[in-house]
Order: sequence, then structure tokens, then C-alpha cells
Amino acid sequence: MSRIGYVLGAAVLICLSSGFGGWAEDAGGGGGAGGGGGGGRRQWDPAQFQQRMLDRVKEDLAVTDEDWKALQPKVDAVQKLSMQLRAGTGMFGRRRGGGNQDAAQPKTDLEKKVQELQTLIENKDADPKAVKDKLKEVRDLREKVRADLKKAQDELRELLTPRQEAQLVLAGWLD
Repeated sequence: MSRIGYVLGAAVLICLSSGFGGWAEDAGGGGGAGGGGGGGRRQWDPAQFQQRMLDRVKEDLAVTDEDWKALQPKVDAVQKLSMQLRAGTGMFGRRRGGGNQDAAQPKTDLEKKVQELQTLIENKDADPKAVKDKLKEVRDLREKVRADLKKAQDELRELLTPRQEAQLVLAGWLD
């Protein structure tokens, strides 16, 4: 597997874990032996992680700084839409006891609708029509995000060499 694949896999794991309480904290921070100062754990910085991931993609695609100026916004768009679609599966919206509730707060329309659907189905007395209507809203938003993702992938693909495209297909960034 290429380094892009490993980076993407790490991104998925971190994104999935960010919705579950204390997993969103940086494991490298603590106050034990060799753990830096303060005894507390540092918060995971998604912007910093995203930048490291984009830097790795740039390196793996072997592009110049000038070429990266055109590619980076396209790669970023694909990454964000992919994460949004994964978030729309309900992994981020579930409210389980304990942990950092801010990390589980929905950020996109799709995450909000998924959370609303989750809340509805947790209520055993919920109106079946309300569940059906909310389910339709979730499905409709997922389709919109899928269409946006396909468009973003197509726009990125137009800028790639066949080798670069193959690398991103194998890494799961492109279909």
C-alpha cells in the first residue's frame, strides 16, 4: 500500500475516533514519563493533521509547488466531502454516555439530519411517519453529498497524470 493509502487510512481512523469522547485527544500529550509538561492531555488538532496529510499527498504525487497550487484545493475538496459522507453514516452523531460531547456535535447539514434521525429512533414511541420523513431527508442529503464528491473527484482527476490518478485510486481518494 502506498503512503497515501496509509495517510488516508489514518485520517479515516482519526475522523471516526473524533466522534467518540476522549479518543479525540492527542495520545502523544500526557503527563507520564517522557510526556511533556503539565500532566494534561493535548487536544487533537484536526487542522494540523489535515495539513500534514495534504503535505504527504503532495510529496507522494511528486508535484511542484506551482502544480500543487492548482491541485491542493481539489484534493482538499475531495477530502472534506469524503469525510462528510462518512460522517453521514451516523458514526459521528451518536450520543453515548461520557466523553467530550462537543466532539460529537454535528457540523454539517448531513450530520445534523443523521443526529435527528438517531434521536427519533432512540424514542420507541416516535411516529413512524416522522421516522420515514427524516430517513428520506438523510438519504436525499447523502445523495447530494455523493454527487458533490463525484464532481470534486472528476475535477481533481482532470489535473492528474495517469500515474497520479492511479495512486489516488489505490489510496481510495478516487473511484
